Parts: sequence; C-alpha cells; structure tokens
Amino acid sequence: MCLLSTTTLSYAKISIFQPKFPQFSDPVQTRKMHNQQYFLGNATFQDRVSVPYYGVTALNPIDEGLIEKIPKCHTQSCHFDFKLEEKYAKQLKLLYLPEIGVLLVPRHWQDIQTHAGANGTGSSLLMSPNHQEAISLYDSSLCAGCGYPSASLYFPHLLKQSLEYEYGGTQDRNKKLTLVYPNKTTAFFSYQIPKISYKTHGVAKYIDDGDFNFREIHVTFNQNNQSLVRTILNFYHATH
Repeated sequence: MCLLSTTTLSYAKISIFQPKFPQFSDPVQTRKMHNQQYFLGNATFQDRVSVPYYGVTALNPIDEGLIEKIPKCHTQSCHFDFKLEEKYAKQLKLLYLPEIGVLLVPRHWQDIQTHAGANGTGSSLLMSPNHQEAISLYDSSLCAGCGYPSASLYFPHLLKQSLEYEYGGTQDRNKKLTLVYPNKTTAFFSYQIPKISYKTHGVAKYIDDGDFNFREIHVTFNQNNQSLVRTILNFYHATH
C-alpha cells in the first residue's frame, strides 16, 4: 500500500505516481475514539535534552478493543542516542505509533489516524490543527505483496521482480520525484504537490533478507516549520 495518490493501469499492473495532499479516511469521531494519546513519560536524548513521550492507540485488527502496547518509561527505556537540538525539542514531542514505531512530531498536533493490519502492516496520518500540514507513514511489515509495489517507486530496480511476483508496481513516469540514495536500500526524496507552494520531503527504505519489508515517511510542512523537517526525518532515518 502506497500512501500517495496513483492512477492504475490495470492491464499492466503499474500505477503512475501523482503527488496529492493526504486526507483522513476516518471521520473525526472515529479518530478520537480509536487513536488516543497516552502519556509514557519523558524521552531523553543526547546532552540530557528531553521531550514528552506518548503512545497512540489503534483499533485491534484481531481482537476487540484497542492496541496499547508500550509500557511507561523507566530508567533508560526511553533514551535515544540522537542529537536533538534544544530549540527544536521545545517544539516537538515523541509518539509511538502501533506497527510504525517512534516519531517526532510538532508538540501541538493532536489529529492522528493510525491503523494496524492483521498482517502486521501499519499506516499513520498526522495533521496540523488547520489541516494544511501533514506527516504520513507506512510500514509493510513482512507482507511482500504490500511492500514491493510501493518500494518500486523509489527503487526502480525492484519493479521487474515485483511484476514477476504479480504484485504490480509504481512508476514516476512524469518525473515528479527528486531522489538521493545514501545507500542501496534507502532513498531520500522530495516532490511538489500541485497548488502547494512548499515541497514534501521523505525517506523510503526496504530490507530484503529473505523477508521483504518496506517503510516510508512523507513530511509536508509550510515555510514556517521547514526547520523541523530535517530533524524529524533524521530521527526517523536513525530509528527505522
């Protein structure tokens, strides 16, 4: 599953990447009921910098009720060996999202939609109060048929294999993406959403060690918050 908008060519089983601002699929009351934040303590970073740390619940895909996995902080359980500047720490909080993991987000953001699949997949969308800024994430877990089609957008060498497996794939035929590869399995990317003046930036990664996994994050912030983008993405890159 790709969190981006695509138009599908069903015969070729290939989707064409079309940047689009994400939208919540669940109504606000459902989000408030299923995706609640609960305080875990204070997460610490290098040089004793700290931020408030919250878990987020999600509807349990197997049993009744909500997923609420993370124990409260104690001793070193909530310490991260990451350089977080104090000036940014004052603007951020740390969340733990089911099947996604940890994420730094603006402290005042409260609107969250997060889903956990029965196959271990996870997807999340977080928005600013005015719904003009967003962070979206996806993790395919060990579902190769979920991960390959999305991964093929950022790693074109995976497309042939994805099609051979009959998973389908995604291509950037209109050259919307700017891609940088720090290594073979990681892509830093950016793109422009139509009618939005600021760019979206993100990180995509895959692991293929017998079990295929793909994960991605997209951050769309306005000009006033661009200074936070690098910190959020660097932390994601360091912890996923």
